Amino acid sequence: MKKQVFLAASIAALLAADLCVAQTGSRGVKREKEECEELALQAEVNPRASGSGISTSEAVAFNVAKLQARSELAAQVAAEVTGILRHRVEQHQMTAGASTYLQSGSSGVSGGESGPRTISGMLESDSMEIAQRVSQILANTYPICKNTYDLPNGSVQVYVCLEMALSAQRQAYKELKEEGLIDVDVNGDGKNEVDFDERTFLLELAKAREEYNSKINGE
Repeated sequence: MKKQVFLAASIAALLAADLCVAQTGSRGVKREKEECEELALQAEVNPRASGSGISTSEAVAFNVAKLQARSELAAQVAAEVTGILRHRVEQHQMTAGASTYLQSGSSGVSGGESGPRTISGMLESDSMEIAQRVSQILANTYPICKNTYDLPNGSVQVYVCLEMALSAQRQAYKELKEEGLIDVDVNGDGKNEVDFDERTFLLELAKAREEYNSKINGE
């Protein structure tokens, strides 16, 4: 009788183990992030982004990875800057009761021939130009991480991580300020109700980056 009970228990345990394996297998293989991708997620001080490229030429794969990382980093910074401007505009509107429209010819508004534009539309348009400016500033930035892998088909895959140093952030402030991309004439009266000095801009950017990092890391 004891043998039968032991045998039954053993069979039950084996079936449970098989079920566990089957359930685990149905989930597929968990993907681990590559080293440069992980490094990009650890942007505690300066903004970072990763990219990858595949080619039969290592040089081409490296350039593709850099372009992808640069585009991602520029878009990230542009989104952060636009978010800062949007928040400041909303604050001004709440306290001053300003309009949500900008008159054509206002500072920071380009292509206003069609008449008044919404502030939201202006920020969306300027975000693309900010991304282009930042991308140009990052053109000569060398990756802080680079890993190369030989693939079974003979191709090469390269991963990189780019970081926007403080000097590049200051250069971005200078160029964006000169182009009026971080100044907003909310009331259309020729005065910039929203503007930044360099120190405030860098502090706001660091705060926005901290919020961005918390979001992508699920904190």
